[in-house]
Formats: sequence, structure tokens, C-alpha cells
Amino acid sequence: MLETSRWVLLAVFAGTMALVALSDAVQPRPQPARPASFLYVWTGDADTTSSDFLAVIDVRRGSATYAQVISTVPVGAKGTGPHHTEHQVERDGILFANGFGAGRTFRFDVNQAANPKLLGSFTTVGEYSFPHSFVQLTGGHLLGTFQGHGTNNTPPGGLVELDRQGRLVRETSARSTGFDTLDMRPYSLAVLPAIDRVVSTSTDMLADHGAHLQVWRLSDLALLHTIPLPKTAGGDGHQHEGAPTGKYNEQHHLFPGEPRPLADGKTVLLATFTCGFYRVSALDSPQPRVEFVKAFGGLDCAVPVLVGNTWVQTIPDEHAVVSLDVSDAMHPRELSRANFDSTFKPHWMALDAPSGRLVVNDGESQLQLVTMNAATGALAIDSTFRDRGARQPGVRFDRATWPHGATGPAKAHGSVFSWGR
Repeated sequence: MLETSRWVLLAVFAGTMALVALSDAVQPRPQPARPASFLYVWTGDADTTSSDFLAVIDVRRGSATYAQVISTVPVGAKGTGPHHTEHQVERDGILFANGFGAGRTFRFDVNQAANPKLLGSFTTVGEYSFPHSFVQLTGGHLLGTFQGHGTNNTPPGGLVELDRQGRLVRETSARSTGFDTLDMRPYSLAVLPAIDRVVSTSTDMLADHGAHLQVWRLSDLALLHTIPLPKTAGGDGHQHEGAPTGKYNEQHHLFPGEPRPLADGKTVLLATFTCGFYRVSALDSPQPRVEFVKAFGGLDCAVPVLVGNTWVQTIPDEHAVVSLDVSDAMHPRELSRANFDSTFKPHWMALDAPSGRLVVNDGESQLQLVTMNAATGALAIDSTFRDRGARQPGVRFDRATWPHGATGPAKAHGSVFSWGR
């Protein structure tokens, strides 16, 4: 995601490396029946002198090791810029984790939930490079956004379907007639199989480019539309949200982030990293509609979660996570918010549906759990999830030692719950 920490990543992104890995194709999983027992946190060594790693945290309530890091899996590579993971663990127990700084995606076997194993990694797939986000398709393959092509991350990027071993199935370019290729950097995506559509956002991880979304036909990955997000007029932005002014004030169309499909299977909501909130509809028509809904507070927003008709949004500048009723998407209604202290700027989120828990981290040194009532949208910080002896909730990653050794402070990013079995 673009993010407060996105700007830090710009200084450390490196070249690419390659390594081939193996796995089996799978069918999509059903929803887990039980709450997750563990949390997987894709983690970068803070000073990049030691290996990046996957950390495993015990989230079993009542466990003697609750909120403790119980194991780690070093990947044998430094400074990869750990970024997104998948947002859920799939039925085959294979987790994809993106080291965007190296253009390298790692694959972990988490079937032995407390003790994952590194399977391998990949960089380019077909013509495309620097993968960012992945969504599982009905047949078990993944559809991914790749920011560039060739080993130098040259725009435009594209969409790539790949199997669970990271091998090419099909690919297509984001190049669009009449648009600057610098702007065609696929960032994240939503898949709508009921209407044979995919919606991807375009935001450049390495530069200030991005204000478009693209609509594709899922069945053949044909690019159908490239649509600039509508700019917001004066009075539609932060000035009435009580947030500070700045470079991107009244420019909420910039840097579209994570699109999420509504339950109707034909409408998408998305938030931008400049805190705009948009609805995308009529996706199977000749003229899809993109409409500005509202602005969140602050100048930088980050990763959302959609649970039924409840949109949960991270708002770093407000040190808060906010839930909204989006059953009437053009008129969202705030339901609840979890307010953190001034040291915590929430960035990444993922859901454990059976327990109603959200993992929230700041992309830096802190990680929290938030509970959500699915019926009311009420949010509350889990005050029991904390380091031993700590006065405040949360697990910190600015520590000296880890299960794999005394490698010092680290930065947490993509985090996902294990699949409750």
C-alpha cells in the first residue's frame, strides 16, 4: 500500500533476485470454522543488516504464550522491503508475502501453523515484475497486480494470473491508449466473478503517480476501461473534516489504494491514500461510474477491511480505526471508532472472521488487536494483547532478540491470521 511508510520504502528499494518454489494447485477454501490460533507477521529487519522474516504470534486467548512471538522464519535475504501479504490464508496453507523493495515474493507453508516453512520465492512472472497484491480466483489460481515489466520495473505494469507455485498462467498489460504509461502501475484489485469483471487501482509505489482505476474482463483479462478518479471540489475535502491542510488537501483522487467488492457482487468501494472514499458501479455497462462519496480525516489513509456492509478504515493522522455502515454506499454512517494513543498510526489491517478480531499495525514497530461486533460495527482495542510487563496494549517489534537470534529491531507490515481448523 502507499502509506506513511511508503515514503520510507522509497529509500531502501533494491534490485530483483530470483528463486523457484513448489506447491500444489488448490480449490478455494471455505470460511474457517474456528477462531485463528496464530498471527503471521511479514517483518523487515530495521537496519537491513540481517534477514527479513515471518514472525508467528500466539493469539489463542487463555494461552500461556498469548501475545508472544513464538517462532520466526528468516528468508535468507536482507532489505527486501517486506510489504503486503495475502489478506487471508487459503485452504492449501500457502501464504504469499511480497518483498516489494526487491521485487520478490516469498511463499510460506503454514500448514504446521506454529512452525511455518519457507518454500521459496519468485521475482518476474512472464514479462512482468514487482508484484504487489494477490487475490485468489475460483479455480485456486491467483490474480496479481505487477507494477512494471522487465527486471528494471519499467511501466506500464499489468495483471498476471499465476498458479500456487508462482508460475505463469496468463498475463496482460495495463497500457491504455491516451494515458501516460507512467500512470499505469497496477496496485491492488477486486475480482467480481458474477459479472466477469476485475477492478484494479493504479498507484506507483516508487513515485507520486496514480489517480486511475482500470476495469478488465475476468474471462480473458481484456482491458475495457481506464478511468481517472474524479477530483473533489472545494468544500468536499478535509476542510470540513477538521484535519490539517497540506500538499494533497482537496486532492482525494490521488493514489487509489485497496478496492473491495460489496456483497451484491457488482459494486466496488475504494479508499485513496489521500483519504478519498469512492463508489464504482455499473461495471458491466459500457460506461462504469466512479463517484466521490466523502473524505476521511487526515492527509494519509491506509488499508481497509470490508465485513458485510461494514467498512473499516485506518486513519493514521487521527490515530484511529473507524467503522462505517455502507449499506447505503453513497451515504455512509459512522458506527464506531477505536482510538489509539499518539504514538500509533494504524496502517495495515486484516480480519479473523470467526472471532471478529482485526490485526492492526503501523507498518513500523507496533501491532494491536481490535475486536469488532459484526452486528453493530462496535470496535474495541484488545487490552489483554500486550507484551509481558507492558503498561500499554500491543506487541512491539523494536526489540533486541527474536527466536532466530539477536538481530535487533524490526518493522512489521503485512499481517494475517492463521486459518482456524
